[in-house]
Amino acid sequence: MHIALFYVDAGKGHLTPAQALSDAFIRLGHTTVVDDLFSACNAPIINWMSKNNWRFLLHFPRYEAFINPKADTRFNASIIRFFSKHSHGPKDFGQWFDKHRPDCIVVPHFLAGALIQPMVKHLGLEVPVFEYAADVVFTPNLGINSELDKLYICTEIGKELAIKQGQKEETISLCPFPLKTEMMFSQPLEKGEARALLGLEDKFTVLLNLGGEGIGTTDFLEAVVKRGLDWQIITVGNLSPSTKLQYKLFKERNPDFRLHTPGFVKNIHQYICACDVQAGKAGANSLMESLSLKRPFLISNLLYAAWPTTIFFERRKVGWVENSVPKQVDILQQYSLNPEAQQAMEEAFRLLPLTFDSDRFASMIIDDAKEVLRTKYKRTEIA
Repeated sequence: MHIALFYVDAGKGHLTPAQALSDAFIRLGHTTVVDDLFSACNAPIINWMSKNNWRFLLHFPRYEAFINPKADTRFNASIIRFFSKHSHGPKDFGQWFDKHRPDCIVVPHFLAGALIQPMVKHLGLEVPVFEYAADVVFTPNLGINSELDKLYICTEIGKELAIKQGQKEETISLCPFPLKTEMMFSQPLEKGEARALLGLEDKFTVLLNLGGEGIGTTDFLEAVVKRGLDWQIITVGNLSPSTKLQYKLFKERNPDFRLHTPGFVKNIHQYICACDVQAGKAGANSLMESLSLKRPFLISNLLYAAWPTTIFFERRKVGWVENSVPKQVDILQQYSLNPEAQQAMEEAFRLLPLTFDSDRFASMIIDDAKEVLRTKYKRTEIA
């Protein structure tokens, strides 16, 4: 089977699962094409706007919390669906489709519901369209569409909210989280073993994940220094220019502080194993990779599409959401000094009802695609 996977160039949150699933499909003996959704529709201006708007909002999360909820409406979804039929998009997408001829389309972005499925239907293409809710706990209104052949989501809270928003329950499937290849085949390490391997000290360690864009501040570091906490901090991610400057000034003021900045790393699993807690913006991939290795996550900037993480953490007790830096340090300070809380966290992870397996997810998609092709499009010969 030949599978098309579309991503949107707005951070790594959509590209990473697309690549993870592509690798899994190939391991299972299928072929794939991974492409930028807006490139396939020949919409470079929209692509530029999407990319730069997201980066701007990451720099100013307070604006994101105000703008994105107001933009995520059924009315805006109807506008996108209008242009999925009445623009150059269908023609250009049709040309892309004729060139690649996929048997199935998988989109780890909510525009599967507002743009791709309506366009496929308008063109009369006989191909299943599946949406993967890359935010894992939530599907924006723009992604709600019961004409999708399947909406996949990793969490029960995500499924509950999608149904509440109008998605038909029979179109929703709970799925494993698609770990990227290096995480899928890495061996978990004991905390001490990981620290020794990475040249770290054996003490309470916080992993600050600045995400694919490397956007952040030193506010958390300043608060730890001010309290005189004997911690070790690791910051991963290629620092943006403004963040890099802040870190340079912080190191000059605090030369003895145990701060490690390895940049973008391919062995992120080793750093997660070495830490006691991971913290940062609510990127779904960073959050789920942390949970897969049984490390709690403290979300420091809760973005709109991740707002139900608060409910998820309240239910499952595997992390915290807190925007206030002093309160973030309060939470971690109390956790670091409380063996009972740490033991309770271990038990919470043991009971966590999540699975992490790209190959298993890819197999689900293949089976569902064959079923749609057989029943909806009456295809009898399916590779």
